[in-house]
Amino acid sequence: MEEIGRVELIRRYPVKGMRGEDLDEAKVTSSGILGDRVYAYVDNNAPNPRFPWMTSRQGRSLLLFKPRFVLAPSEVEVEVSDGTKYSIKDEKLKKLIEDKYGYSLSLKFNPEGCFDSESISLFSLDTLHELEKETSISLDQRRFRANFYVSWASRKPFFEDELVGGTLRIGPEVIIKVVEKDSRCVVPTLDPETASESPQLLKVIQKSHRGCAGVYAEVVRQGRVAVDDPIFIA
Repeated sequence: MEEIGRVELIRRYPVKGMRGEDLDEAKVTSSGILGDRVYAYVDNNAPNPRFPWMTSRQGRSLLLFKPRFVLAPSEVEVEVSDGTKYSIKDEKLKKLIEDKYGYSLSLKFNPEGCFDSESISLFSLDTLHELEKETSISLDQRRFRANFYVSWASRKPFFEDELVGGTLRIGPEVIIKVVEKDSRCVVPTLDPETASESPQLLKVIQKSHRGCAGVYAEVVRQGRVAVDDPIFIA
């Protein structure tokens, strides 16, 4: 079986729209990485009920908030911009976000994750480097909020697009099916450290790559994935 790439980074996002955390190893369940996006704030007045989430699309600096699990898989602590830490269930945290951004919110917990599309997202560092060339911007990979950041053996940017419809084995256990390209919104234009904007990035993705960068996948077989695990066509 030919190796086509390797896992370089693994990230999960305990709270949808907030900062993610790096993992050396992750448990992949039928609904994605364990603990990924299990909490989300819902806009009570969202115009589109299919996408009710309060994320950095509505409040740019929300992605600077730092969640972490203090007791897996449901107890999360969030550090806000001034260094104060709150339980995710603390009404004071919800009110702080409501007051800051002017939204009426509800907290949602879903152990299977709160997703826009499929439960696994994959983005290659080869694609990142190509976008750096095309935009003349030094890009932090965290802008793209993927679960698996990979490098391809071919070093071909946007190679992940060619895998849509195919099945991959990651490491000795996990199998995923690549379902669709990841259509991008304003979020990748936001610096993950400052929330400052680089709108030209989205313009390049829209003009040169039909608005997509990275792919979504669904889990076919559960298991564990670790950094440096090989990737194969299954």
